[in-house]
Amino acid sequence: MKKTSLFLAAAAVLSFAFAKAQDANDCTVMLQIFAENAKARSYDEAFKQLDPLVQKCPDASAAIYQYGERIYEDRLRKNVGEETANAKGLIAMLQGQINRFPDIVNVSKKKTEIARTMYKYNIGTEDEQYNMLRESFVSDKENFTDPNAMITYFKLAEKRYNDQKVNLQDFFDIYDELTAQIEKVQDERGQVITQLMDKEAAGTLTDQEKEQMEAQEINIKNYGIVMGNVNATLGALADCDKLIPLYEAEFENKKDDQNWLSNVLRRLQAKECTDAPLYITSVKALHDLNPSGKTAYGLGNIAETQSEKFKYWDQAIELGVDDDLVSRIHYKKGMAYKAQGQYGSAKREFLAANAAKPSFGTPFLQIANMIGNSINSCGSSIFEKKAVNWVAARYASKAAAVDPSIRSTALATAESYNGRAPQKAEIFTNNDFNSGQTITFNCWIGESVRIP
Repeated sequence: MKKTSLFLAAAAVLSFAFAKAQDANDCTVMLQIFAENAKARSYDEAFKQLDPLVQKCPDASAAIYQYGERIYEDRLRKNVGEETANAKGLIAMLQGQINRFPDIVNVSKKKTEIARTMYKYNIGTEDEQYNMLRESFVSDKENFTDPNAMITYFKLAEKRYNDQKVNLQDFFDIYDELTAQIEKVQDERGQVITQLMDKEAAGTLTDQEKEQMEAQEINIKNYGIVMGNVNATLGALADCDKLIPLYEAEFENKKDDQNWLSNVLRRLQAKECTDAPLYITSVKALHDLNPSGKTAYGLGNIAETQSEKFKYWDQAIELGVDDDLVSRIHYKKGMAYKAQGQYGSAKREFLAANAAKPSFGTPFLQIANMIGNSINSCGSSIFEKKAVNWVAARYASKAAAVDPSIRSTALATAESYNGRAPQKAEIFTNNDFNSGQTITFNCWIGESVRIP
């Protein structure tokens, strides 16, 4: 009771001081009092002081608008006051940062937040919301990383397609651009996770790095949700049976257009429509116009022998293709080697596939399965042979961490391999190895594992 009285007394004193400073138009004092309330999360009191501060001292500090942003977010979260008024207040705070302090805030991200707020609270038109997100995406892809902004942008694009404001080709272009951006940020985070998991396996991961790894795994999961929603929305429109007639109808008029042919090949390859006659015709037409890495890849896809396929695919990488295609080439080669039982060569290709696209977890899962199939050929004792399962589980866990699309399967696989590895009782009674020691496998696996 005494603490409450003291708090109320202090609040009254600060309110009185703010009012006196307001009368004297002392912006420094007003800002200090406002900031103290905001820092203490006394948002109700700070809210009363916000508008007078904006009106009388609009350029005093970016903190006015930054704290104002938090205040309005708090009011919206707790349903304090009228929702639309609070949403407009939040937009005003974001706009104030853009207009008055563009040098110290991330303008692109603030514009994205404005568009998201407008969409969430139904402020302005859908065209206005879309155009703001489109501008942010096109002008500054580096900062267009908010999963909520990505899904909002695509929903608005879908609405424009359904309202016949953009045609199917334009909608595909938006899809291509956005999915490329999602994959890019997934790859960046996947690379970080892979590096940290390697440190974890070596026992050198710090607590701070563990937190970082967990945060990046959450990010990867969120981007996976966005990608799933985007693909589900476009799935029926982008299947082979829709794409092929669309492009066949235009082929005769466009067969000399390199850009058009490149887009056709990219989309058909992305959807694995490479058995279609249109794909073969387009590859050959583009190769005649302008031989490149993409056309070499296409020729590899339609080649009849493995050696010929590998020759064209290697040539494609040498000529220069994007990382997604490099990853796909290495993965296809890995699958070919795996089918022939050449596990060492397959592992090399699968690792290269993930290195080119760090959010692609399936190569890790393939390695895990090859290792799991090699128990009897690696290790000289029963304990060592069973220990191979720990390496397999490690790769399956990597797959789950970097690729949300296969997370459940990969986690189940890791659990299965860990279940086949030596258990606590076996480790305790083993005479050759103790907990904490390392076992090295000199077979094709060529790796070590630390006994837990």
